[in-house]
Amino acid sequence: MFYRKSPSEQEADKNRDLEEIEVRYGKDPTCFEVHEKWHLGCDQKDCRNWIDFSDDLNCAVVCARKYEGGLSLREVSERMNVSFPRVSQIEHAAFRKLGLEPQLEEFEDFQSE
Repeated sequence: MFYRKSPSEQEADKNRDLEEIEVRYGKDPTCFEVHEKWHLGCDQKDCRNWIDFSDDLNCAVVCARKYEGGLSLREVSERMNVSFPRVSQIEHAAFRKLGLEPQLEEFEDFQSE
């Protein structure tokens, strides 16, 4: 059955005080905000942000918000179920495509000292 609010109920709804979740996340929170709030793992495997890592609630967005400083390559390899050397290869290829290869060599030289 479809329920429609009367005009007076609609007006009262507009003028009501916002709840705490609405203040923090806005009137229509996204799915990952709700998952963060209630600590529930995502079950939408067809979502582009879904990862098979329950510590991050199966969501790449939750993971990115949780670790603002970023993840190490080992942590990325755990989450993506890919070996550490493969993640490193992908990172080097990305730096080459961005034209940051000389900076990468300087970093490697710094590490070897």
